[in-house]
Amino acid sequence: MNEDLFRPLKKGRLSEEIVNYIKDLIVEGKLSPLDKLPSERDLAARFNVGRPAVREAIRALELMGLVEVFAGQKGTIIKNPELDTYMESLREQMSWMIQIERTTLQQLLEVRDSLESRIALLAAERATKAQLKEMQTILNDMKSSTHDIDVYLEKAIEFHGVMASSTQNPIFNAIWTAFGDLIFKYYKNLIKGLNKNFLKKLYRVNVEVYKAILAKDPDKIHLAMSHHFDVEHEMLWPADGAGLSRTEPLKAEVKKTL
Repeated sequence: MNEDLFRPLKKGRLSEEIVNYIKDLIVEGKLSPLDKLPSERDLAARFNVGRPAVREAIRALELMGLVEVFAGQKGTIIKNPELDTYMESLREQMSWMIQIERTTLQQLLEVRDSLESRIALLAAERATKAQLKEMQTILNDMKSSTHDIDVYLEKAIEFHGVMASSTQNPIFNAIWTAFGDLIFKYYKNLIKGLNKNFLKKLYRVNVEVYKAILAKDPDKIHLAMSHHFDVEHEMLWPADGAGLSRTEPLKAEVKKTL
């Protein structure tokens, strides 16, 4: 590693300056995955700052998933960036937003609905024969588990996860996982008191989505996804008002599941 990489910083919010400086070194390729950062003492001397500022910066970089901190001689290592790490952070932030009533399940569903429509279109174009076969197998499992909410939801998550993987785009897959895991996490408590015929309805619309993907027909895919969302919304927000309010933040439901 080039010893001249680290130099005194201008005075300001020192920990933020350190974070930004090290991030720039990573972006520019001057620091690579598995590179070891100088010790806390050495960094403080090179940046001409106090050790607390360095310690705070390293903690921030660790929370961002950019470095991994080990005890002893191994020290602080630049991590190989993985999208799943950042999506997990996003999922936790969205869950926290629900808890503090800054967002609602309805808002999350609106985003996921748009995302899944695009996923279905790309799956129609790019799904492999093995992935299509896997979707069919999971649908068969879903059909036989419409009497069991726990098993059905597990299989439904698998089905939509394979759809996302079928885009052959890891970013779609990671983003769907962040949204999907969070939304499905709340379903069990939300639908326990509902008529189980809704599971059969959900199964049927998933079959419709699958058939539209097989047909590679964008119009059929849009229609099938629209039916899927309609059934989902009917399940969560019945027209007679017996379900949840579309603007209810679901704080109680979140607390049950966390």
